[in-house]
Amino acid sequence: MPGRRVRFSTERTFHSPPPQLSWSNSSATTSSSGPVTPPFIPHASLPGPTPYAPRRTHIPSPSGAKERAHDLVAISASPLLRYDVSIHPSAITTHFHGVSSAGLFEPAVYPPQRSITLTTPHLPWSIAVVASNSRHVTVSDVLNAIYRALRANVTPAEFRALSTLKLQHRVSEAYRQRYMRLRGHRGYAEEKRHGVKRVDFLMGCTEFRGLSATGAPAVWCLHVS
Repeated sequence: MPGRRVRFSTERTFHSPPPQLSWSNSSATTSSSGPVTPPFIPHASLPGPTPYAPRRTHIPSPSGAKERAHDLVAISASPLLRYDVSIHPSAITTHFHGVSSAGLFEPAVYPPQRSITLTTPHLPWSIAVVASNSRHVTVSDVLNAIYRALRANVTPAEFRALSTLKLQHRVSEAYRQRYMRLRGHRGYAEEKRHGVKRVDFLMGCTEFRGLSATGAPAVWCLHVS
């Protein structure tokens, strides 16, 4: 990729401190307990959709199905939570009145599970979610697991495994836009230095849309757009 330098970190994964999740009905604010929350900018210049989308996508479980997701994380055209998965979960907001933060500690899926796996057509990796309370996976566990998993560093071999130079360019552009959001703010140099992360493989599709049952035991589909 002439004229474009892509960085790779020697560290495998970035571990963020467990955030104190909350939300408001206004714009996101910076949390002092976690990494700096960058100001949001749209990924307008990223060319086209993700290449991983299959011909048939997962759909929500039909009415009356045994498995369902908590309303806070259930797939919806208008999700209760506004969550950009490239930004720390402390920046989550909602436009819906009456949404209680107590829901963060309720089971993320029903029937409750001690661990679940998230898959998505947008990524070649799955995301493991384990109950932090040793009883059941909570909504908070899901939101934190998504963020932590997507902060994992991409290896040069994983980057080269992209099938075309065009896809490599799109991932590189997502990486550039991610660290450029912090330009002029604390953390810009560090974010750039840590290099390409798994979240960049979403190629701009970072808006959380929710979870739907796949039909496989304890396996759920993560939807983003």
